Amino acid sequence: MKQVKTSFKNFQGSNYEVGIQIGRWILSNPDLLQKVLLPPKAYPQNKLDEIMSLLDQYCNGINEEIKGFSDVLGVEYGQAIFYAMTYLERGCSLMAALPSKTEIGHTLMARNYDFNDEMEEMCFAYTAIEGKYKYIGSTLNLFGRCDGMNEHGLAACKASNGLPVGNFEGGQKAGITGFQFWIVIRSILENCKNVDEAIDWTMDAPIGYNINLMLADNSNKIAMLQCIDGHKAYRILDENSENMSLSITNHVILPEIKSYEKMLIENSVIRNEVIKKTLASKEKLSVNDFKCLLSTQYPAGLCCHYYPEFFGTLRSMLFDVTDKKIEMTFGSPRANDWRIFEIKELEEKEITVNLPYEKAEKDFYNITY
Repeated sequence: MKQVKTSFKNFQGSNYEVGIQIGRWILSNPDLLQKVLLPPKAYPQNKLDEIMSLLDQYCNGINEEIKGFSDVLGVEYGQAIFYAMTYLERGCSLMAALPSKTEIGHTLMARNYDFNDEMEEMCFAYTAIEGKYKYIGSTLNLFGRCDGMNEHGLAACKASNGLPVGNFEGGQKAGITGFQFWIVIRSILENCKNVDEAIDWTMDAPIGYNINLMLADNSNKIAMLQCIDGHKAYRILDENSENMSLSITNHVILPEIKSYEKMLIENSVIRNEVIKKTLASKEKLSVNDFKCLLSTQYPAGLCCHYYPEFFGTLRSMLFDVTDKKIEMTFGSPRANDWRIFEIKELEEKEITVNLPYEKAEKDFYNITY
């Protein structure tokens, strides 16, 4: 059993002021500091200009945030590794159900986030930037977000669609020039009130990452959007739809873009079938039904402990967008307690998270085509 730390942080004020707060936090954490900076002049200026211009258009304010961060650290803003990683993970299982499908009559969305703990800053934050919607969610590369819910009750989370895309060793090259997923999630949370606005933003934005996006709002809509090599398709469901639930793991399921899929990993199909079976097993699902599915070990459920192989559960989350609450575990739900968060300031602290390291069987990574 490995133990790591998760931080709870509050980032509030103007973008520049939030950048200063992030910089002061990183200065107090030397191990994390080494992971977030590039050497001076390492990133080409023309590429930096391009990504900064796109961010001004689709995630306005984040450049000022990085400027505040850089000023505190006394480095050039182009040294923030966020820029190099953003311009262009692995697991994750996502599902959502409308009120008529749940026992409590609320719209619920759930996810397991599976990756490697050493490549995460392990931070969950409340963010309140002037002129933006307030939200809670998981940070990634300091300035990005991996999941969360905003003050309007819009929740967003993601999974990789096929092999991970990114500017790192082993990463698949992007099919088009565009954003990584952490900009997609952050921009949605900061700028969109509901599912319709989030879908409009995502369909318009240049996205280089192959993303499976799940959305839910408290006006009783759920949606999923799939993007592969720049090709996008989506589904939106409401209480008038034939189906009352959605699920995605790490492969293409929408027929409009299926032909662009290059490979299919067997464990992704198995996980999605487990979700679909659970969703179909009862007329109405309880909160415990969702938590049980997230907590049960693969292949009967969705929980995995293969952290060195980039497939260990770092977060299990249940979003109640009707009540605007997130119930979640940090680390495996088989080894950690569930906690409830609302969209308000957090008690800033660190908690110990248990990660039961295990090794996957060889057939876990079977590729069917």
